[in-house]
Amino acid sequence: MVKTRTTRVRVAHRGLPTLSKKLLCTIALAAAALLAIAPRAHAADSPLTSTAIGGLTLPEYIGPLEFIGEHTGPEGEKSLSYSYRAMGLALEISITDLGAGALADGIEAPELLERFGEAEQDVIAATNVRGLKPRHERIVMLSDTNSASTGAQRMAREALLTAKKKRGVDGGSTYLIFTAAHGLVIDARFDIAPGFEADGALSHGEILTALGRAIPATAAATVEARARAAAEAAVASQVTIMWDPATPVEENRIWLAYLFARAAFAVRENTGEPVAGERDASFEEEMRGRSVALSTFRDLKHSDARLASVYFSDIDRVEAAGFLREYVWSYLHHDSWLSPPADLKLAAFDAWRADHLADHVAVTHGRITFRLSAASEAAQR
Repeated sequence: MVKTRTTRVRVAHRGLPTLSKKLLCTIALAAAALLAIAPRAHAADSPLTSTAIGGLTLPEYIGPLEFIGEHTGPEGEKSLSYSYRAMGLALEISITDLGAGALADGIEAPELLERFGEAEQDVIAATNVRGLKPRHERIVMLSDTNSASTGAQRMAREALLTAKKKRGVDGGSTYLIFTAAHGLVIDARFDIAPGFEADGALSHGEILTALGRAIPATAAATVEARARAAAEAAVASQVTIMWDPATPVEENRIWLAYLFARAAFAVRENTGEPVAGERDASFEEEMRGRSVALSTFRDLKHSDARLASVYFSDIDRVEAAGFLREYVWSYLHHDSWLSPPADLKLAAFDAWRADHLADHVAVTHGRITFRLSAASEAAQR
């Protein structure tokens, strides 16, 4: 009898909360859900997502696939699934932490084989397309740059399931990719919609590379990464978003994206006990927030041409002219920003903004605050 893998969604936020116009609304953040909204620009240079369960670090982009968020994985609280999307492509990477020594590394552990078989049957059972069947099951190599220096070669077990062609058109396909390392089970499901087979073939190789790079080279590195992830989670539990009730309704999603991105960056920047109270963004934190906000504005504008925002229309032109970093330094400067980064073209920006931002007013909605940890609060009593 085949056991069913169940997915219990942990992230309840699927849109905007109902916001009171009388009170500031606080939104507590979970550590692994902080980068649910990510920018599309400059994918090659994009920062990494927050550390995943078990200490793996996944990229924000895998080829054209963009990280969009996480939810509880197939093993409940022991695992998380990380979602990536692109036109016609969908990728779910699930990481389950069974603990050091729980199963052998590689692809031959009985428990891994059992999980692999279950996943394959689940795909077939859950697909409404007639004719979906396995096309191959094989061993593939992961491009593991983390372990290259040790000479290690990491492998994964892969199955490809395709749907029968209908009127000469491919019916889509699904890859399943499984491996184990340092007590972690890493599995990926990659779905390709009909008509996107060429894009899927290219992305398949990029997924194998990304998985290899995400896995720490040694068990010791995994232990260290687990500890780092736990420390990040402890700091993240102290981060709160303070929502501004004066935010224009049509810009709610944009400023929520900005605040989430800032909070995620703040968690990564802080080590140890953060200073309690409102946080002034660092320059790079503010850059991250404005970049994510602008990307969100562009996405919303693409789906609804009627969306109007004087402020983000200005920022759109600033970024298109190549001056977003200069804008952040000039218009959003904090006293703690002591000296400008060497790459800023401030003179060129000053000349440009004299013509293009004559009536511009910088706007910020919402704040980020840190609170003391429970241990620190108890120590002060």
